[in-house]
Amino acid sequence: MLSILFACLGYSLLNISQAVQKIGLARAKEKRIQGAVIWIAATVGTLASSFLVFAAVALGSASLVGAMAATGLAALAVFSHFVMKERVGVKEIAAVAVIILAAALIGLFSTGNPVFRVRLDWLFIMLSVVVTVSAVCWLVFGKKGFIAGVVIGVFSGSLGGFVPLFQKVATSDFGKSLSVFSLGPEAANGPWGRILSMFSNPFTVVWILLSLVSMLVLQFAYKKADAIRIIPFFTASCIVIPVVGGVLCLEERLHPLQWVGVALILGGLILLTVRYRKATETQRTQRRKG
Repeated sequence: MLSILFACLGYSLLNISQAVQKIGLARAKEKRIQGAVIWIAATVGTLASSFLVFAAVALGSASLVGAMAATGLAALAVFSHFVMKERVGVKEIAAVAVIILAAALIGLFSTGNPVFRVRLDWLFIMLSVVVTVSAVCWLVFGKKGFIAGVVIGVFSGSLGGFVPLFQKVATSDFGKSLSVFSLGPEAANGPWGRILSMFSNPFTVVWILLSLVSMLVLQFAYKKADAIRIIPFFTASCIVIPVVGGVLCLEERLHPLQWVGVALILGGLILLTVRYRKATETQRTQRRKG
């Protein structure tokens, strides 16, 4: 259950920071320094979220941690209501409630740190396929406005979705055995030795790079469409990649009711996506009338 808590906190911080990044970019057009400070603070938040997710992955499965990505969108809906003063209706409240209940259902049937086996070849093949397909789609739809924003947002979310998978490899015995520091048996089994071995192996470098590249790619998506329309697609990719990758590349197993929880989370995500789409259309109609 602690893994689920860290995942919820990490993804909530991530999605709220992404929204604040967009606010900083918009503010920078009028007040450059103020906008830059907001954007930098939000960027620090996105990086900090990766370490919260890392803690979650170290305690649980990558597939379940990835499924918690939708809780970040629920937190963003609450943030938008209380901070950005957006109206929240019955549908939005229902969506947030479904996501929270689904997260609780998944946590209820969680078995702690699960047994898994690393299939590194499958993981890198999956990453290569996703990057290649996304790059081709970006080239094809790069000038299509909103569609381009969705494609780039999905690409960014997919890269972010691989983060918990590589984090899980970094926390495995296989990953820790490749640590650049050679520790004695006693030191390696101590708390600081385990932390050092998790952070000093090549897979940690990979997930940190993926986090940074994902954040960079997302900035291109912001130039194509509103952040509030991009983030749901980003989040959907963040869910699908680790859930599929956890099963295929790490041979993780989920309880049937946890699969129900994943389905409910995707359902709540769809409800919130519809909400954001309608909100954006309303804003555009108001601007045209104005």
